[in-house]
Amino acid sequence: MKFGKLAVIGAVLAASMYLTGIARADSVNGAFYYQYLGPYTTLSLGSAPTSAPGIAPDATFTASGTSGNVFSFDLPNSGVAGDVDLYSFLTAGGDTVTGINNTSGPGTDNINNGVMVFTGDTYLKAGTTYEFTHDDGMMLYLSLNGTSPITTAINAPGATSAEVSSFTVATTGDYWFEAIYAEVNGGPAVLTSDIVATPEPSSLLLLGTGLLGLAFALFRKNKPASFTLR
Repeated sequence: MKFGKLAVIGAVLAASMYLTGIARADSVNGAFYYQYLGPYTTLSLGSAPTSAPGIAPDATFTASGTSGNVFSFDLPNSGVAGDVDLYSFLTAGGDTVTGINNTSGPGTDNINNGVMVFTGDTYLKAGTTYEFTHDDGMMLYLSLNGTSPITTAINAPGATSAEVSSFTVATTGDYWFEAIYAEVNGGPAVLTSDIVATPEPSSLLLLGTGLLGLAFALFRKNKPASFTLR
């Protein structure tokens, strides 16, 4: 009956909105290199495009934001010695961080003279100006759909005080990004941006396929059995 079908559609749409909210637990993957000053490896796409210092990181972590904007690491009053630990820096803007903590290990390391590398996915519009606010130096690399050549969007040696670096893209689409941030010369420690991390397209496709399957199964279950009068 029509009411039953509408109920099913409503339930599927509600589930879609709820699960999509869960899938968009917007996050970036990060790595921290304690008191590392270079050099860096050559950028390459391959199956997982990465660039990082040529040594193993001292810590790896995931930073998740509730509004999509995971780059909200801002501790302007951290002192001239940069005396702030990694965990406090990463959670300063309200982000949730997993993989490290503030009680032991690399999460308690002083970030001064350290390097952080962030990778993730984001949707960018052509002609729109996007910004990173940072102290010291940072670089931003982009790759459209993670398959095209990597381009350098920001190459900013940076000053000891916070400054804004902006960029635009020529093509609208989903971009893989990598942001490299070096905290040197003491405080402040600032890395914020208005770009929004998004889930991988494959995750959304899997979610959509599952919801369509759920809808089909519910329709079949509620479809009345057919019969023929003889």
